[in-house]
Parts: sequence; structure tokens; C-alpha cells
Amino acid sequence: MTNPDFPAKLSTPSVDNAAQGNLIGLLTAVFYGLFTLLPNSNSLMVAWPWVFVWQIGLFCPVLWLLGLLWQRRLLWLGRRLDWLVGLLIVGLVLSAGLAPAPMQAHWYSWATFCFLAALYALSSWLNVPGRRSTLLVSQGYLSLAFIVISLALWSYTTWVPELARLQVWQQDGVTLPFDFSIVELRNWAPIGHQNYVAGYLVLALPLLLGLGILQTGWRRVLWLLGLGLGLLDLYTTSSRGGLAGLLTIAIVAFGVLLWRRRLPRGWLSAIGVAGLTLLGGLALTNSRLRLLLAGGFNGQIGGEVAYRLITGTTGWLMGWSHLPTGAGPGGVPLLFQRYRPGWAGQQAEWAYQLHSTPAQLWAELGLWAIVVSVGAIGLLGFLAITWLQDAEAPAQTPPVLIGCLLSSLLGYSVVSLTDYQLDNVCISGTLVVFLAVLIAKFRDRRSLSNPTRDELLPVELSAPSHPPFVSLRLLPLPFLPLMGGGILLAAVIWLIPVHRAWFLSSQGFSALSRGDVSTFVQRLSRSHQLANWEPYYAYELGWNLGNLGLQTRDPKQQQQWLGEGISWLRQGIQSAPNQEFGYTSLAWLLLNREPKAASHAFAQSAQLVPAKRGVFYGLGLSLLAQKESELAIAAITLEAIRNPILLTSPIWQLPELKPLYEPVTRRVETDLTALLASTQETQLLAAWLHQIRGGLRWWRGDIAGARLDLTTFGTELSHLVLDLAEGKPVSSPLTTSWGSTGNSADRSGALAIAAWLDPTNRQNLLQQAWIMANRTDPPPQLVSTLTATMSRSATFDQWLKQNAPSQQYRRERAGFGVLSRHIDGPIPIDFMTVVDNVPIAQFCKNLILSLDYAPDLDVALQAKRDALVQRVLKL
Repeated sequence: MTNPDFPAKLSTPSVDNAAQGNLIGLLTAVFYGLFTLLPNSNSLMVAWPWVFVWQIGLFCPVLWLLGLLWQRRLLWLGRRLDWLVGLLIVGLVLSAGLAPAPMQAHWYSWATFCFLAALYALSSWLNVPGRRSTLLVSQGYLSLAFIVISLALWSYTTWVPELARLQVWQQDGVTLPFDFSIVELRNWAPIGHQNYVAGYLVLALPLLLGLGILQTGWRRVLWLLGLGLGLLDLYTTSSRGGLAGLLTIAIVAFGVLLWRRRLPRGWLSAIGVAGLTLLGGLALTNSRLRLLLAGGFNGQIGGEVAYRLITGTTGWLMGWSHLPTGAGPGGVPLLFQRYRPGWAGQQAEWAYQLHSTPAQLWAELGLWAIVVSVGAIGLLGFLAITWLQDAEAPAQTPPVLIGCLLSSLLGYSVVSLTDYQLDNVCISGTLVVFLAVLIAKFRDRRSLSNPTRDELLPVELSAPSHPPFVSLRLLPLPFLPLMGGGILLAAVIWLIPVHRAWFLSSQGFSALSRGDVSTFVQRLSRSHQLANWEPYYAYELGWNLGNLGLQTRDPKQQQQWLGEGISWLRQGIQSAPNQEFGYTSLAWLLLNREPKAASHAFAQSAQLVPAKRGVFYGLGLSLLAQKESELAIAAITLEAIRNPILLTSPIWQLPELKPLYEPVTRRVETDLTALLASTQETQLLAAWLHQIRGGLRWWRGDIAGARLDLTTFGTELSHLVLDLAEGKPVSSPLTTSWGSTGNSADRSGALAIAAWLDPTNRQNLLQQAWIMANRTDPPPQLVSTLTATMSRSATFDQWLKQNAPSQQYRRERAGFGVLSRHIDGPIPIDFMTVVDNVPIAQFCKNLILSLDYAPDLDVALQAKRDALVQRVLKL
């Protein structure tokens, strides 16, 4: 099936001269192509100088639009779509003006206006029908390049190195699969995240199919080969949203084929079976998707589902609290923790977007988003159905391509339910391209069939069948372009200090990497002065100076850096009073200087993220420094119930903490028992509480009490450890199903016990246990230390409780730069030093159950947390 008007190769379809803005349009296309194919583009967009590059790219469609306005060649979108755009613009202006963080709202609103400018300019350029097919062919080639780069980069940086690592581990006796449930192994390339790649592919694949249907010869082979590679690329992302979008496209397309009856029933049946087989194969052969399907059938909510539930709830609360116009574009990362539900635990502690386009728009624009979104979906749906009913009419743009674009938008609408991706240049750019083609097509049909009175006001008599150019006859010719130029100039003036601050901070971070602290402080201080509404510069100054102060041995220099770090963290909190990072970092720096102020900072941190690891522990230390022993025990007890592995840490051997250990452990058991008495109807929570209490009883030596909890609610690993503690003879767990095929945590524990039972192969088995638990090679000398301490232990219990080696580290604030929308500086590390019992933390973590997501437990603890925080704030 081919179309004689469809171009076999790229060509210039019009005789218009370059005065129409084609050069600016070409520059726009260059920037769009660059940020489609640039590796890790979504992250580089928030790094200098790339942030400046894409901002320059956003100016191009605005200049293009102004040029068309000047020449009176700009077209209305038509079909009432301009009313929706006008409503969106008014909503953005009101939302940015009323936003709690107006400067961030202006930054994001400006980008939205630029994409709207691109939509108007491109749809006007596409008024010549022959250009549309050429543009879609160009988009197809860009998508092909994207797919090839994606597969090549992922294979080179992820797939091949992981296969090599797995092969080495197999030689060491550890057989692990290539596991897509591990986020780092999914295909991130080139955009920077697997969900973004999947979203782009859902948009691109229908177009490649349409081009394959229309063209012949080697071009058809090229497009269909690209389609196959695109499906493989989508598979490597392991995206649930991508698979759901593709499934939706397949179902609707099959329904349209049945409705239109264009193919024989045999062909339709074959297509249906082939599509179902393909999609089923994508889901069932992918380890992550298979695990998600199994969890759905079993009614188990995984961490990623919980993450979406938390962000969706946060978005709902944020939008409801700012009902008319939302919290403003860009307000989500600054306000997220204020509206994050307390039952979220340690999941989704902060985010810069809500992983759902409806939730994001509701949070940022409130009711305005609902009105505009429903209007846009309804109007575009009506236009699509109208086109489907008249798709037989002759057209220069092949109906197959229009159908493919509609399919892409339909599939992407499903993806958008589970992710927010409109801040990606390549995805928003693709949406603009597809919408511009569809709008031009719908506009043609309207002007040829039933023109309205407004559409009978053309100023160009050379194209009477085309819709009107923008005509506001009461205004003089240069008014609109001059007004637009004034707005553009105002935006440039506003953006200059923002980009200068970014540039200076980049210089400062370079100086810091060379050890030039004074230049770093000077540059970052100036950046904060230029853009003091951004907390990033103050936070980086505060954390880096505080970190340097903790590391130096010069008392005078230490006092100076710690003092400056505290001051800058306080300034960062002024810019972002609803972010836990500033309060927690400030509290740890104040702990040994101003314990009362540290207590208040810890309490404010706990109000934002109650289950944050270390916050109630730090609060307890600050209260202990004030001689508030009872309150300190209460705070550390709350930490230990939510993070019970803390009670196995060697830190309790320190002289200042040793007196607290017995009171804390007794209070923990008392509180767990009280919670069990009040939560018997909640079976899952009761099981968690029994496991926590049983594990702590075992740790304290109460084996009989541990049996009462763990006989019913424990795991095979806990049963075996209790047998070893009682001196019962046991066989190697590697001969059991749970020891050889269970989850990685149980298998690592089984290997550790097998090492105890088999001294000859002890070192090798302990190395396998580490690899199984972490999918990394163990640190140098650690396996030898583990082997030596096990060899000098009389019992397995003694090794775990008395002789186990310890490991000290500080937790990294993963994603701090991306979440802050700046990645030029170093990633902060929490000031709290974690001291782990290595065998417990690495091999036997399920013996002392610590859950990152336990909503029932967090709800049960929240009243005690609130009461303690209020008492601390009144001290």
C-alpha cells in the first residue's frame, strides 16, 4: 500500500522563500535533534553549559513565531484549539503569580510558552500539505537514530559489562541471571532514564510502522527493521507504562481494523494472534515485568507501585491545598515533603516530579489543569473520531500516517498515567511535531467543509482553501510582534542572572575539586546572591564547608568552616523551608555545638520525613547531651522500632551509649508488645511486629521468647539460626529449596551458615554470600576478616553477636543533583556515620527485620512521634 504523493526521499516541498522563517525553524530542528540524541540529555539539561544551550534552543521557536507574526503569516490553530491554548496561558500566568515559589514557576512557565510558540510556528509552516509527509519522514529517521544509539550505548555501558561480571561470578560459584528488576540494568540511553526511553518509543513505533507500510523497496525494509529494533529497545527498558501503552495501541488498532473491515478475517485473526504473542513474550521473558505480573496476581504491592501511590497521594494533597491554580510549575520538589503522607515510610523521601502526568498537572495548576486537560482530550478525541469517519477522502498526507500519529498519542496518554515526562525536550518536541501535523490536517478539513465566520477573514488571497492568518484588525501591524519582542527581552533580562549564577557555580565546583576552597566559597556565594530563591547554592556551600570542617584536624579552621557551613545551611532552609535535607544536615553539625538547636532541627526534620533513618537517633543524642535521658530513650526507641537493625550495631559499646542500651531494648520490646495487642486485626502488621520482636529477642539471648514469635512468623533462615543457637545439629541449607532458590537475602544467609558448617570452603562461601547479597565484589580484605573472625568463634551466635567485623560508612544522598535540578556539584553524604555489624547487615538482615515501606507500622507510630516532637519543640 503506497501513496503517490508520499515522498520517497526528503525534498523541499514548497516554493516559499526563506523569508518565512525557515532558517529559524531549521535551528529549532537542530536543537530538538541534539537533545533527542545527546547521551544523558535529561541530566545534562541541568548542568552548565548545557542548560544554556537548551535555553537558547527555546528562543528559536519564539523568534520563528515573532517573524511569522511580523509577516502576517502566522495561522490560528483553528477548531477551537486556540481557546484552550489561551486558557492554558492564563492559567500559567495566574499559577506562577500565586505560587509559593514564584521564581521556579516563572522558569518552568517560560519553557511551556516556548513549546506553545513552537506548536503555532510549526503548524503554520505545515499549512503547505506536502511538507507534512516530509516532516514525518525526518522524524522517522530521527527515531531510527535514537533507537540505534539507545541500543548501542546500553549494550556498551550496561549489558556487556554485566554479562562479563556474571560470567566471572559463575566461575566463583555464584550463578545469577541478568535481572531487569535492578534499575541500573535497564536501558537508560540516551535520555537518561528507562521510563523516558519507553515513553519516546511508544510515540515513535507507530510512525515507523506507518512509514514501513507506505514506502517500498529498501526503505520499507529499513523502517520495518527499525520497528523491530524499537520493540527490542522497549523490551530493554522493562517499562510497565511502555508495555501498557503499546498494548493499548495494539487493542485500539485491532478494533479500528475490525470496524473498518479493510482486511479479510484470516488476516485479522493472524494479526491478532501475532500481536498477542509478541506482547505476551515481551512481558513473560522480562524478569521485571514477570515479577510485577506475579505480584499483581498475588495481591502484593511492590516498592515501585508503592512509590507511585505515595507520589500520587502527595500530588492530590498538594493540588487540593492550592485548589484554584495549584502550587505553580516547578513547585513540586520544594513542597513535596510538606504534603508527603506520613505512612510513606522510607519510600519516595523526596522527588522533583510525581511520576504521573495527571497528578503533576493537578499539583501544579489545580482546577485549571482539569479544565484544560479535559477540554483538550475531549476536543482532540472529537476531531480524531470525525477524521476516522471521513478517512476515505483524498489527502496529500496519507491517512495511514494520521492514524499512526493518533495511535502514538493514545499510547503515550497511557504512559503518562504512570510517569511525567513533559520536561524532556525530545518527548515534548515529538508531541509538538505530531500535534502540529494533526492540527494542520484537521484545520484543512474544517476550512474545506464548513468554514466559520472567523475563518472567512483571510488576508492571503493566494490560498483561499486554507484557514486564516492571525488577524486582529483593530491593532496596528507591528503591535503583536513588538509586544512579543518586549516579552522576550524581559525574559532574557530575567534569565541573565540565573545563567550567570549557574556559570559561577560551575567555576566554583571546579575550584573545589582542585582544593581551592576560597574560590569555591566566593563563586557559590555570588551565585546565591544572584539567585537566592534557589536553595541549591546555599545547600552545597553549607554541606561542603561542614564536611570539610569535620575532616580537618586544624581546630581554628574547623571552627571557621563549621560555623560557615551552619550559616549557609540556615540560608538554604530559608529558601526551601519544606525540605528535610537542610534540617537534618544542620542538626548533625549543631549536635556538639548547640544541642538544643540541634534537637529543634531534628524535630523539624522528623515532621517532614518521620521515618528518615537516623533522624530520631540523632534527636536522641541531642537530648542526651541536654541531660534529657527519658526523652532520649523515647526518641531512640522510635528509631529502633522503625529501624531495628540499629540495635545490632557496635556503636552501643561506646561509653556514652552503653548505659542506654538496656533501657532502649526493654522499651522497644514493651512498645512492640503493646502494638501487637492493639493491632491483632491487621495480620500483615502483626506478622511484621512478631518478626521484629522475635529477632530482637534472639539478639538479646531470649531464645524461648524468640521461638514464640518466629515459629509461626519467622523465615527458614530464622528457624535455622535458632536451632544453631540452641546447639541443635543442622544440615547445610544449600541442600534446601529456600537456600538454593530463595530470594537473594535468604540465599546469602544460607551461604553464610554453609560457611560455618564447612570450614574447608569457608572463604569461598563467604565471598559467594557477599556477591549474592550485593551483586558486587566484596571489598579487599573483608572476606579474609570475616573468615578469620568466624574461625575463632565457638558458635555461630558468638560470631554474629560478639566477633563480627564492623563497617563504617555514610549514606549518600542519591539523586541529590537531579532532584535539585543541578548536577554540577558533588553529591552530599549524610553527616551521620553508620556502623554496621557486617554479617547481620549483609547476610542475615532478615533476622532483624527493617522495612522501608510499612504503612501500617508508620501509622501506628505516628501519634508517639508527634507527641515527642511537640515536647522537643517546647524545650
